[in-house]
Amino acid sequence: MSPITRFELTQDMVEQFYREGYFYAPGFLTAEAVAAINNEHAEFANRKGDGTWQSQNIIDIDKAKPSFPNTTDFLTDPAVVSMLEQLLGDRVRIWMGMYAVVEPHGNGLEWHQDNQYTHILGHMLNGFIALDAITQDNAGLWLAPGSHRLGRQPNLKPEGGHKRAAEPANGMPCEPMAPGDAVFFHRETLHHSKQNHTDKPRRAYAFQVAAASCRYAATGKLLEDRMLLSGYRS
Repeated sequence: MSPITRFELTQDMVEQFYREGYFYAPGFLTAEAVAAINNEHAEFANRKGDGTWQSQNIIDIDKAKPSFPNTTDFLTDPAVVSMLEQLLGDRVRIWMGMYAVVEPHGNGLEWHQDNQYTHILGHMLNGFIALDAITQDNAGLWLAPGSHRLGRQPNLKPEGGHKRAAEPANGMPCEPMAPGDAVFFHRETLHHSKQNHTDKPRRAYAFQVAAASCRYAATGKLLEDRMLLSGYRS
């Protein structure tokens, strides 16, 4: 059994992902994995920022491994990768891993889709994992069920920085999350987070993966510049 996850994906979860654009994965990471990831990002989590959402990113697993061994172990864990392959129905590539922090009394992100950044054709997902107890008091996540079926939305913030979409009519707050709980959602599912009203940073890990058959919309090329997670540790 994996020391990182004991989660088991069900067919109902797969169907909800494609129908509603998200599903919950309670207890996705073990307590030991949560503690290890937080420990190696502790300096970043506690630094003073500008009051906005901040992230420490990983794209190249091999380059990141010496600095973030526990985080890269989680991202390449065979049990995690197997679950992602089941969900997307294909081998999977990492797009990005993000240790995401909303500092005390800081603000989260406006409504957006991940696919508003780089336009990708095909199925991709974002796994949002609570590394603290997360509620609406500390910038909990909001989702708009079914919004992934609307396709890529216009960016209402063309001046750069974080993207913004129109606020959906059916936006809803996620359930309270314990450390290690996760919610998985499609790359085109609208989501956002509000303010952290507490005196502590809100820590989460968000990682995006793509089916190996995904292509860049602008060129039609496969995402061969992103590392395959499938078979990485076999």
